[in-house]
Amino acid sequence: MNIDILKNEGEDILTAACLGKLRQALGSNFSIRLKRRGAPDHELELWLGDKPPLKLAVEVKRRIVSRNQAFPIIHRFRDLPCHGVGALVFSDWIAESVAEEFRKAGVFFADAEGNAFIRKPPWILVDIRGKKPMRPLKAEPGRLIEPAGLKALHYLLTRPEVLGQSLRAIGEGAEVSLGTVHLVMKELWRGQWLLPARGGGRRFGNLNGLLELFIRGYGLKLRPACLLGRYRHQERLPANILKGFSRRLEGLEGHWAVTGGMAAREITHHLEPDTVALLVDEQSRTKLEGEPMLRDEEGGNVVFLRLFGSAAIAGQSKGPWPMATPLLVYAELLEAGGARDLEAARMIYERFLEPGLSHGT
Repeated sequence: MNIDILKNEGEDILTAACLGKLRQALGSNFSIRLKRRGAPDHELELWLGDKPPLKLAVEVKRRIVSRNQAFPIIHRFRDLPCHGVGALVFSDWIAESVAEEFRKAGVFFADAEGNAFIRKPPWILVDIRGKKPMRPLKAEPGRLIEPAGLKALHYLLTRPEVLGQSLRAIGEGAEVSLGTVHLVMKELWRGQWLLPARGGGRRFGNLNGLLELFIRGYGLKLRPACLLGRYRHQERLPANILKGFSRRLEGLEGHWAVTGGMAAREITHHLEPDTVALLVDEQSRTKLEGEPMLRDEEGGNVVFLRLFGSAAIAGQSKGPWPMATPLLVYAELLEAGGARDLEAARMIYERFLEPGLSHGT
């Protein structure tokens, strides 16, 4: 196989490793040409004899360890086939739960361990599974993926205008310590998530990657830290449950917010969820203790999450209830993971998240 890598200066080790595994999987009859781009990272072309090349937009992702991380990538790639270009992900390792989501969505992948999926009948059919790292992947160090760091990151992502403020003002808005903000900003600069802006200010670098980092951190660290419990309410319909909650919480604006499926229902008019998920502080949670419900960790229809700060509540809510930010609603829908949840998540991504990403907010 002939591999032609254009503008190869500084080509990272991960890309080279994935290319090598892809070469082994395809065999010697294919030619590969990789061009460096900006967003996505590369463009790859595959040739077999005199057949037209298969063109693939390539994104390189270092850590894809949970299925939730697959969905922002899938959402971003969703329109590529309409333009005759497929989607390919390179990563150090793609877990089977993630690989299954990619296969269902038609997103191709190749990882440094040798797992690969490319399906273009009748001339390319590659599906290699089950290869795992010899050593477990080390946990990522740093404050960004800890709960306090994720709170600060959420504040920056949902209110990008505060990037120009002082670190003290950012800490007060995110309701985290000044020390946490110092460490978070340092890591953002070091990872080039933040870049210098005109006039000595700050601007985001790779917003797509930063969104994926938050989604991963939400599922792994922030949500577990905020989970107060799951309950079984005697009322079965989520809309009726929420009406009862809102009556008890009347006058407590700023102390609670709807997230997950019921928030998506108001935003998209698409989803009819089975559960109610609320962000609550101690005062609002106490108010809800009189509701007829029992603790039920497995199949309950009510989820309480700790309201980690006022920044978790969307600034303007046109619905009947205060709602969490679209980013938190999106992350909670990915946690639910049902087909309808994921469809609603895609709609929220397109309406609220993608515009900021595409304009490099």
